[in-house]
Amino acid sequence: MAHKLAAIKYMGNQIAEDLRSSIIRGTMPKGTRIIETELADHYDVSRGPIRDALQLLLSEGLLLRQRQGCIVSGLSENDVRDMYEVRVCFEKLAVDHVAAHPQSISWVGMDDAIGRMKQALEKNDAHAYAQADLNFHEELLLAANNSRVTAFWSVIKPLFSVMLDLTNAQDADLTPSFNDHIVILNLLKNGQPGEASRLISRHLNGSLHRMMTTFSNALPPQ
Repeated sequence: MAHKLAAIKYMGNQIAEDLRSSIIRGTMPKGTRIIETELADHYDVSRGPIRDALQLLLSEGLLLRQRQGCIVSGLSENDVRDMYEVRVCFEKLAVDHVAAHPQSISWVGMDDAIGRMKQALEKNDAHAYAQADLNFHEELLLAANNSRVTAFWSVIKPLFSVMLDLTNAQDADLTPSFNDHIVILNLLKNGQPGEASRLISRHLNGSLHRMMTTFSNALPPQ
């Protein structure tokens, strides 16, 4: 029974990942009505994994529940700005904690992410770079050892995964982004929270600007 439930949850996560990408990329536009039976037929699964997937997307704000079922609400420009605003606050909080106690932090996760970013950069693999980039920031947030920050990140990480993938694919050169991460990591290890906080804020604001440029034709203004 436990194995079966785990398999259903896994399928639900995979379906949610596919639908999330379609919504954020605009191939499933705002206002699209979600019909469980049609999705079940499309993915060749029972309605259980479909409901699990829809619940995830509801919690992320990509769907809106109505009396007749769910419709796509998507992401607006304001949604993206709000997500970045909160993310900047939490990452600066993490920077303050990590840089204040560099000797007690395990740097393995962030070092590994930097290594994978470097490999992806050398191979010109924007997708792999985006995932490693996201992992770096995740390791930073986890190092803050704050359960609320971790809970927040678990909700928005899947959204940023798709958005960053799209944005990095449009960037002609990811070297400036990579260099930012190198400097941020060195500042953290050297216990310089002020400079690290200013750089992480500048870095994320730059990421927001590039993301808004990428999504300018796909996201509905509000």
